[in-house]
Amino acid sequence: MEFIGVALRWLQLGADLGLVGGFSLLLLAGPCPARAVARWRHALLIAAWWLAVLLLFAGVGLLMVQTAAVMGRAESALRWADVSRLLDNTRYGSVWQARQAIVLVLLILLAAQRRLVAWCGERGFDALLLFLALTHVAAAVLTGHGAATEPIWLAGSGHLVHLLAAGLWAGGLPALILGIQLAARSDDPVARAYFAVALRRFSVLATASVLLIVVSGSVIGYLQLGAPTAWPGGGEGLLSGLFTLLERTAAPLIASNYGLLVLAKIGLLVPVLLVAARVRFDYMPRVGDFRFDQRASLAGVARLVRIELAVVLVILLAAATISGTLPAAHDQLVWPFSFRFSVAATWSEDWVAWRVTAGVLLLVISVVLGAAVRLRLRGIDAKAGAARVRGLAAMAAFTLLAGLALSLPALTVDAYPDTYRSTDTAYAAVSVARGAELYGQHCVACHGAGGKGDGPEAARLPKPPANLTEPHTALHTAGDMFWWLTHGLPAGGMPGFESKLSVEERWDVVNFLRAFSAGYQARILTPSVVPGKPWLAPPDFNFTTTAGTSTALKDYRERQAVLLVFYTLPLSQARLDQLASSYAALRARNTEVLAIPLPDTHGLPPVALPYPQVSDGAREAAMAYLLLRRTLSDPGRSVLGEPPPHLEFLIDRFGYARARWRPANTVKTQGGDWQDMDFLLRQIDLINAEPRLLPSPDDHVH
Repeated sequence: MEFIGVALRWLQLGADLGLVGGFSLLLLAGPCPARAVARWRHALLIAAWWLAVLLLFAGVGLLMVQTAAVMGRAESALRWADVSRLLDNTRYGSVWQARQAIVLVLLILLAAQRRLVAWCGERGFDALLLFLALTHVAAAVLTGHGAATEPIWLAGSGHLVHLLAAGLWAGGLPALILGIQLAARSDDPVARAYFAVALRRFSVLATASVLLIVVSGSVIGYLQLGAPTAWPGGGEGLLSGLFTLLERTAAPLIASNYGLLVLAKIGLLVPVLLVAARVRFDYMPRVGDFRFDQRASLAGVARLVRIELAVVLVILLAAATISGTLPAAHDQLVWPFSFRFSVAATWSEDWVAWRVTAGVLLLVISVVLGAAVRLRLRGIDAKAGAARVRGLAAMAAFTLLAGLALSLPALTVDAYPDTYRSTDTAYAAVSVARGAELYGQHCVACHGAGGKGDGPEAARLPKPPANLTEPHTALHTAGDMFWWLTHGLPAGGMPGFESKLSVEERWDVVNFLRAFSAGYQARILTPSVVPGKPWLAPPDFNFTTTAGTSTALKDYRERQAVLLVFYTLPLSQARLDQLASSYAALRARNTEVLAIPLPDTHGLPPVALPYPQVSDGAREAAMAYLLLRRTLSDPGRSVLGEPPPHLEFLIDRFGYARARWRPANTVKTQGGDWQDMDFLLRQIDLINAEPRLLPSPDDHVH
């Protein structure tokens, strides 16, 4: 069934583009009384009739394939009721009916072409046919990948431009070949001049179309690959952010079927462009110049364009396959190599920056030497000069290889099939809390209660367990950690947990490890906001208030800042009362207060508070945010032990934790104390005055 679907989509796409290209070339070339031109026009309109018939049958076949896929009847006979339900109740069915109606109208117009040409002229008739063909192609965007990719307006526009540009260029190749062949066989100078002009006009149109195809294809591919749509966050610098962007764009190209098909299309486009360049620069100057044999020149153009068309048909086959392939953004990536390149994971290592800088300098020297070789080749007469050029070429090759050998290994880190695997388990407090419990059950024995690799079983292992408090944990991808949890690390004695933990439970542990590592980095948080430096993305959490309102922390994003207050009673009562008396001033600064009881607290404050108090979801939120409690002076001895009696976080309106207050750990040199409400209000004013500096935190770890 899949093979049939690809074949039908290929036929439909080819017929669609052939109609657009044929009608556009007729309109571009214009009318002409020459007999060869009349034969060409008649042949194109006959071909258009058969292409329209092919569209009808391909459309019916694709409707059957789509019905079988939607109704799950791939192995059994289809029923008319299933087809009718698809036509009446889905967007695919509505668009299918509209497209088939367009083809029927096109057939009627072709059947009545004599009367219509007499009424509106050849150009008017051709323009009407082209309009219908373009409409039929454009309607396909409503049921393809472009209609299901965010942002829809950009993805849909990209697909529309891509298809129309392909029709104007690739769809016009068969009509162009036929015209050039007729011109080559004709002795009529008028016909030859006509097709020479048509060739030049088509060349201009094809060049513009190919540029649009490249640009729109880049936009489509970028969105379908699931690459970042904003600059990577997390406090990464320019270089690290750029390489992270490149890494997360290149990985889906290599690690998914969709990406490999895209690479195949790009690879096939290269010989097409080379053939087109030869036509444009070698043969087109000869066409119309009677110093050259016109019959041979036109025959040479036709031969090259036939080669171009053959490769284009293979590209269309790849495109038809892609249209039925799950985009990489929604597929599980399987990385095929045991290594990857990452600036974020290696730049802080010893000598990496120096090695990469030296490697880049060698690459620059290689480019300069290569340019010198090219300049000298133009003026070589003597053997001595040729020997010098060979020496320069050898030096260029050596510096190129030396630069690559010096820089690339420095940026290499281990990788696994799951390195770029995505997860459906959100980076949320409930997942982090479950992961913390699973860590306590399965990981403490080796990694220790504080995650430092000092558990009671650690001494028996071949290699010391990883110290999870170190920042290197954040430099591995979530897929790396998932792979280790699934398959273990035999060299270090770590077992795999595939048989003990479900897929979701393993992702819960990954989320916990991410939060735990973020907690290590969060030691630098103080009560003072660092202006312009958002970086800590805290886990989201769903909750219900004592008033019965259900929402999530991320629902406050783009709207207002949030002050998270984790409290115990009766120790926090005075602070809760202070916030209650200052609530109007906080609300005036577009800041909400969420009061969340810590695990040791039972019951509610004795006096009703004016701000929301979390009931359901409080335990999970507290467990997750206690991972972020550590300070430079109080690193903690265990993962969740020694919880403070009171803890507050200031979350900006974009979802980043910007400051933290622990009453027992406030140091006067930090610049203030949130018990001084004027100081807290100044911190809120700072974050409220900031524009968006980073995209909102991802809902999933990467």
